[in-house]
Parts: sequence; structure tokens; C-alpha cells
Amino acid sequence: MSMPDSPSSLPQSFWSRTVYIIAIVSFVLLWMFTWSTQDATIIPADQRTGEVPHNYAGRLDPLVKLPKKHLCTSDTYNNGQWTKHPLKLSADTPAGVEEASNYHCASNFPHKCYRRLNEGGEFERSKQVLSYTWKPKKCELVPFDANKFAAYLAEHPLLFVGDSINQLAFESMACLLGEKMQSPQTETNMTGGNTNMWVSQLVHESKLQVEAAVSMAFLRSDYLVRLDDFKLTDPHDDEGYVIGKGSNFPWIHALPRFHHIVINTTWDTKWGPNKSDEELMVAYKKAMTIIINHLKENLMPYQRVWVRSTPYGHAKCSQYKEPSKAPHLPSRKPGEYQWDLHVKFDQIWKELIKDAGDARIQFFNVSNMSNLRGDAHSRPDSDCLHTCLPGPVDDWNKLLFSEIAQEAVRIP
Repeated sequence: MSMPDSPSSLPQSFWSRTVYIIAIVSFVLLWMFTWSTQDATIIPADQRTGEVPHNYAGRLDPLVKLPKKHLCTSDTYNNGQWTKHPLKLSADTPAGVEEASNYHCASNFPHKCYRRLNEGGEFERSKQVLSYTWKPKKCELVPFDANKFAAYLAEHPLLFVGDSINQLAFESMACLLGEKMQSPQTETNMTGGNTNMWVSQLVHESKLQVEAAVSMAFLRSDYLVRLDDFKLTDPHDDEGYVIGKGSNFPWIHALPRFHHIVINTTWDTKWGPNKSDEELMVAYKKAMTIIINHLKENLMPYQRVWVRSTPYGHAKCSQYKEPSKAPHLPSRKPGEYQWDLHVKFDQIWKELIKDAGDARIQFFNVSNMSNLRGDAHSRPDSDCLHTCLPGPVDDWNKLLFSEIAQEAVRIP
């Protein structure tokens, strides 16, 4: 009886195939092991879900090349003074003012003081307002470039949310960037289907044919939360109790569409059973805490929020003919409403932002320079809170441009 062949007598081809099979299987197993245990930093954090720290700030695309100068923060920028530089017009007309201010406004709005040709002296007053320029003492802004900023916002949109002062900031920015911005030609659905809402919105000319594209927008939300229960409302929620003539529209549904967000609200009202300032401040802090917690939990790494400060108004503002050298603090005199609380509202936000420790959320100070402009208000002795456009709010937006430009290179 013959014995079976020994291993050494097996064909060479059998051993070759065996070696190849073992090698392939080993490679696959090694690859699977390596993939499952790889260092998490290999995958960018902004592309992972469920693993991003709440305060993670991702890198932004660059806006412009930064000059080699000592650049301002919003706080250091506010350390300065208004200096007079007489306005040089090619024509003593509203068009001449727009040319000198590099304004390209697609729509009309209440605070264009220079267009009030039939209201005694308003055109001349508007020119006087524009003859002053804010000069910080120890720093400089990134030079404002309207066309580059407009093109940047085409890919990295900007949203203003809040009360009528943030609406004023939107109107200013719309004029500064208006040469390249137009009204959308497609349905944007910024209202989330709420037919009672209105939205101010513009799109860069390069995106006109892109469905639902928005480059810059304003949503009116006077209190940011529903006053009845401090809820951050959705588009089909009831607006709830509203004080005065404003609107308190929902806004959080729109946040994912924007890379840059500027928010602000002040509650110039009475609050609580005793209608006291103390009750108002407690309620305000509670509501703003809800907002900042929502932002921390829901912002993407590439998003940035600037919480704008709130300058106060100036009662009987017709008395001011030029910028003040020192601020005139409101003290509850007739016509000053609760403007003295604005600095306290700002302090609440500063503390919340500091406690949050989230690099995506920053305080945006525009108050020091604005509080010196009692001369610049929209309608002296009638509207002593809003300011003329062109005017000091343009400086806010040039500061915002500088902030965004610096933020885009802050994260390596």
C-alpha cells in the first residue's frame, strides 16, 4: 500500500498560490486594523460628526492679505477721537454725497438724511455729519475693500439679526457693498415658510442664478426670544407678545446658511411685577443665556458670531452740532428712556461670552465712538437714537470687515 505524498512533494504552484493568498489576507487585515485605530486628527474636525468640542473654532478662508501694522481689535479701535476732514463733493447733490461715501444703495430707507432736500437744512447737516472721521489712537484697521468683501460674502454669507439698530447696520453695509450686490432673483425661503415674515436680503452678482442663494440678510427680531416664555421660536411658532411697533421674528432656522452673524438686542421696557430695573436685568440675562447656550451647541466650526454692543441715544439731540469730546451719559431725564441700561446689557453679554469660552462668539464693541455722536442722529429731537446714513454706522461695518479679515487668519 502506497503512502500519501509528503508536503515537500506538493506542486510548486500550490505553494505560490498559498503565499499570495496569505499575503493578501494579511494586507487587508492590517489595513482594516490601521483604519479602525488611526489617530483622530487625520480627519479634519469640521468633517466629523459628534466629535467636535463645543468651543472648537475651525479655520476660515482668507479675506484679504493683512497689512504689517498694529491692527485694531474692536476695543482698541474705540480708543480714539473724531477728527474733521471736510467732505469734498464733485457736486453739491445727493449723488455727490453717495459718490464721496462710496455708496451704492439699491433701496430707500428712513435714515438717508442727505436725501431730505425739502426739510430745512437736513442736506447741509448730513454733510456736516460726514465731515468727521474716526481715528483710533494706537492701531489701524485692515483697509476696507468693498468689492473683495462682497465677493467673499458670496461664498461666506453674512447675517444681521436683532432690532432696528442692527437693521441700520444692514442698510449701511448694503450701500457700501451695493455695487456688487443685488436683490435675489430666486426664492430664498429665508422665512422658513412663514408668510407673515419679511426679510431684507441681497445676493452677490455672481450668484444671481443660483437657486436660493443669499449673500447678506437681515432678520428683525427685537428681543431674540419670545417674551412670553423665552423660547427661541421656529418659523411657524406664534410671535407672542411684542412691545411697540417692531417685529420679533424667528431667526435660528436661518443660522446654518450663514458663516458670519451679527446679533444684538436691548430691552428698553419695564419688566416684572414691580416694573423694576432689577427685574428687567434678571430677565434679560436669563434670555441671553438661552441664546448663547444655543449658539454654543449649534454653531459649526467655520461660523462666527459677533454680539454687537449698544450705543445710547442723546435726548434733545438738536443741541449737538459736532462730535463730543467726552460722552454725555444718560441719567433718566425726560426723553432718555432707559438708555442708561445699555451699558449694563453690554456687561451681561461680556460676562456670558467670557464664561462660554467659545472662540466662535465674540463681543463687538462700537459704543465708545458712537456715544460721542449726538450730532449724527437721524431726526433731531424726534429720533435721537438712530443715526444718519452715511454716518458713524459705516465705521462699524469697516471695523467688522477688519475683524473678519483678522479672524480668517487667526486659526493656523
